[in-house]
Amino acid sequence: MSHRVSTTIIISAIAFMAVCCVDSHPARGDDRQAPQVAGTTGNTQPTVVKMLTLEAVEPRGNTRTSLSVIEKHLGLSPGDRIDQAALVAAVTRLRDSGLFDSVEDFTRPGHARGSLILVLDVEERGPDLRLGTGNNDLDGWYLIPAALSLDNLTGHGERAAVQLMFGYRMGGLRAHYRRGATPVDRTFWGAELHAMGHERIYFEDGVEYGHTVARSGLSLHLGRRFGRALSLSASLLAETVDADSTGSVWQDNDVSGVDSGDDVAFADLPAGIAAGVGKRQRTTWRTDLVLDTRSTERRSGSPVAGLWGRLRLGYTVQETGDFPDASLDLRTYRDLGAGVLGLRGRAAVVDEDAPFYDRHYLGGLYTVRGFPSQSLTAPAGDGWICHGSAEFRATLMGDATRPRMVGFLFLDAGRGGEPGGPGGDLAVGAGWGVRLRLGWLGYLGADFGLPLSDSPVDESFHGHVSLGWSF
Repeated sequence: MSHRVSTTIIISAIAFMAVCCVDSHPARGDDRQAPQVAGTTGNTQPTVVKMLTLEAVEPRGNTRTSLSVIEKHLGLSPGDRIDQAALVAAVTRLRDSGLFDSVEDFTRPGHARGSLILVLDVEERGPDLRLGTGNNDLDGWYLIPAALSLDNLTGHGERAAVQLMFGYRMGGLRAHYRRGATPVDRTFWGAELHAMGHERIYFEDGVEYGHTVARSGLSLHLGRRFGRALSLSASLLAETVDADSTGSVWQDNDVSGVDSGDDVAFADLPAGIAAGVGKRQRTTWRTDLVLDTRSTERRSGSPVAGLWGRLRLGYTVQETGDFPDASLDLRTYRDLGAGVLGLRGRAAVVDEDAPFYDRHYLGGLYTVRGFPSQSLTAPAGDGWICHGSAEFRATLMGDATRPRMVGFLFLDAGRGGEPGGPGGDLAVGAGWGVRLRLGWLGYLGADFGLPLSDSPVDESFHGHVSLGWSF
């Protein structure tokens, strides 16, 4: 691996990150003590917001959850000066936390003049089986057909669940435990067990192949928040990875005379794929520096302003050869009135000793649309890639702040190669897409891309189905 390339990427990333750093119920109670919201009447002077002092929070019905956990999710503590809006927002945060099945609130006068006591009638939430959930995170999308939720089982506000997952060419089981979920928690930590199967796609001579890679292991993570925008975390993953000794044809190809499902024997695998088959025990260390200044206000399904950025550094230890890796992912958004402009840029590099399933591929929904997934890279993968996307998103149906349907135009470009090498040709795709909001699924949609550069397959366009956004 070229130390010059990786060092340049890391130094540039750190410099960039450093620069970037420069609906609820109204409370019920005594009318004389209730906080009042400022307003105007005719030509009179604006009324003054009446601020009161929170004397205490009195929960009722909490058999497990401590008062400190409740106050943490409220974002309030005794002695705080609050008005009606702050009180409503605090109770809404508690309801949205998922700690309780129900939260009812009212206020009563405190012992001192100008103070109040917030009374909460709550019902603890026990383990529950949830069916049908759609999720998309910053790296892809997945469905959870069934999950056993164990949130707040010990009363410490933890997030815990056992989930059955299916997603973008993957599926399996995951169990996680997380502490420090609230924005006011400075420290967060957790553990996760997983047993997943992934289908690694590659192209050779215009034929699309799939290679199954099974992963199982345990990961531990620990992190620290520095204000609301910046966080630093580290994780340690002990994992077993098993790549099948045979592959299979993913799609029919009349020119090559192969059919979907046909086996590809080990002797016929590309050299880069064959070198990575078999079972490997390994340990991976990873550090993430994350900056998130995205606005909570949303239009057309997107933040209206702000930046999300992640610098990731990792190192994997295994018998067949250790290897480092690094990546930088930046996403920013701007409200243009008629819609929202979203921009993304990503660069990633990995050492040449990494097996094919840890290397990088271009083409598809999350890199360059208009081309089949991972079709722009040789079977063994690239040592480095860089790609960028621009999207203009506008509401087609419904209110802009909560649209029923969103349409968008996009332009993608990317390039890859080996560290120290010149890289391949620039791949460019453009097109349009739609996202439809469907209840528990979230935003379900399709992207239709036109290849503007050479493609490994004979297509005038390529479509992709997705849950949520590609960035």
